[in-house]
Amino acid sequence: MKLGVMPAETIPSAKMKEEGFEASQLFWGMGDEAASKDPTPENLIANLAARDHALAAMTLHIDLVGPRGRIDADVERTVDLVGRTAALDVSWGDNPRPILVWHPARYPDGDDLDDDAVFEGVCSGLADICGAAEKAGVDIAVELTRNSPVGSAETFLHLVERVGSSALKVCIDAANFCPDRTPLVRAVRRLAPYTAIAHGKDLSFKTNGEPDTYGPTGSGELDYDTYIKALLEFVPDVPYFVLEYYKTRVDLVKARDIVLAAMKS
Repeated sequence: MKLGVMPAETIPSAKMKEEGFEASQLFWGMGDEAASKDPTPENLIANLAARDHALAAMTLHIDLVGPRGRIDADVERTVDLVGRTAALDVSWGDNPRPILVWHPARYPDGDDLDDDAVFEGVCSGLADICGAAEKAGVDIAVELTRNSPVGSAETFLHLVERVGSSALKVCIDAANFCPDRTPLVRAVRRLAPYTAIAHGKDLSFKTNGEPDTYGPTGSGELDYDTYIKALLEFVPDVPYFVLEYYKTRVDLVKARDIVLAAMKS
C-alpha cells in the first residue's frame, strides 16, 4: 500500500515523491457548470509530471439522484467521464485498472422525497455507469459517505447485489462512516473484496455522538492504528492510501508519519 495525496500547495511539487508520496488523486469538474471546469488531458498530464506521480484515481462529485430518483443528465455525464478517464494517457501506477471515484452528494430532501426512488435511482444509474465501465476497463469506486445515498457498508453491499457488475468497487474512507454507520474493522473486512482505493482523513464528534469536524489524519478521533492494520490484514493489495484535508506541510507530514508508523507496528 503506497501513499498518495490530493494535491495542495503545501510541499513543492518536485519534492512530493521525495517526501514519500507516489500518486495523486485528481478531480473532474464539480458544482455549477461542472463540465466547463473539467481539466484537459494536457492539464492532468502536466500536474502529474510536476510530481513524477502516477494517477491514483479521478474523482467525480455528482448527485446521480434527487428526491424523486435518478437524474438522467448526471448519469449521462458520468458515463461520458468513464470513457474520458479510460482514455487518459497517464501512468495508473499499481492500479490494475483506471479508477473513477464517485463521491455522492448529501441525501436528497424535500416535500417530494421518495426514499425507494432514491435507492432505485442509484441502482439504475450505477448499472448504466458500470456497464460502460466494464467495456472501457475502468473501475467505479463508490466513496461511502454518511448522510448520502450510500452511507454504510451495508448499503453498498445491497448495491452490489442489485447492480451485479464486476466494475463496482469501493473507495474506503473510514472517517466518512465509522463508527456510527458501520464499525471500523467490520467495515474494512466486509468491503475488502470490493476495495480499490483507500483515503485518510480524520473526524471529531460532538458530545452527543454526532459528527462534528473533518480534518487531517491525527486531528480527530479515528483509530488510525486499527484502521491501517485492518487494511493490511483484509486488503493487503490495495494500491494507494490517499491523504486529504491537510492544509499545511506540518499537517501532511504528521498524517504521513501516523500512517507509516501504523504500517510498521
